[in-house]
Amino acid sequence: MRTIHSLLTLLVLAPAALAAPTSDPARLAIEKGLRRIEKGAASYVTKRKCFSCHHQAMALLSLASARQRGFRVEPAKIRQQIDFTLTSFKKKDRIAKGQAIDGANTTAAYALFALDGAGHPADATTAALVQFLLARQRPDGSWPAQANRPPLEGSLFVNAALSLRALRKYGPAKDAPGKKELRDRIEAAFRKGRAWLLEHTPATTEDKIFHLRGLLAAGAEKKEVAPAQARLLKEQRKDGSWSQLPDLAGDAYATGSVLMALRAAGLKAADPAYRKAIKFLLTQQKDDGSWLVQTRSRPVQTFFDNGDPGGKSQFVSFAATGWAVLALLEQYPVK
Repeated sequence: MRTIHSLLTLLVLAPAALAAPTSDPARLAIEKGLRRIEKGAASYVTKRKCFSCHHQAMALLSLASARQRGFRVEPAKIRQQIDFTLTSFKKKDRIAKGQAIDGANTTAAYALFALDGAGHPADATTAALVQFLLARQRPDGSWPAQANRPPLEGSLFVNAALSLRALRKYGPAKDAPGKKELRDRIEAAFRKGRAWLLEHTPATTEDKIFHLRGLLAAGAEKKEVAPAQARLLKEQRKDGSWSQLPDLAGDAYATGSVLMALRAAGLKAADPAYRKAIKFLLTQQKDDGSWLVQTRSRPVQTFFDNGDPGGKSQFVSFAATGWAVLALLEQYPVK
């Protein structure tokens, strides 16, 4: 009798249990996106030896955010990407002199951004990367881009925002013994970087995203931050998206990265503009969990197939998938 009762209970509960994963479209989209990111990131480390802004940074940021919010992410998968990142920068003596990093400032700044997002503490590698940024800063306060490979590489605003953030996060503590000279150098670089950011006007969506993030990292006043936030909100399309350039259609890369900048500036996930953008993202995800975006970057190295969706657009699509997942995750509280 007890067995029959148990079977009846399972039959009653089974439909609800089966329906639970699909009752929240955003949660289902996140789960699919995470599995896609995990697979792509695991493949990348078997094919390359250098840190990438798309596969390591976006994987670390999205996987760490998901785990913080209670989504299923194995710690070992995050650890694999952290270890790969640290190994990529093993030539610490040369790095501290401003050498030995392909992608230069953008790579160094994105690496520190990713390590911070994954909760990695300051160590010899982060110290070398900070020294790299100090060595490579221009006299005008900017950090130049090594190549123009939009949207991830080429914007001085990306480099400025992430460098300012890194200097604050990974610079030595005020009470660290024997570090006064380094702290002074960091403070001088920070002041120059902040001044450059305040004096220059962003052009592309990528510029505007990181202009806003840079103002936040620089501790700018509300009167300086508010116009940058309002400018991005004003450029939202009717379908809820943002585009990389005015003459392009809205896409997941621009939309997800804009949403994350707006969230950093205090926009609520319940805001109508945010909700509208989330609806757009949910309509754009592919069955395999990815968001596809067409590349507009000229290759600077021989193409290799990492096995991700998108063909020759797979790397920007991987980054787009990361930004989309991050934006969707913001609807769920950190646990």
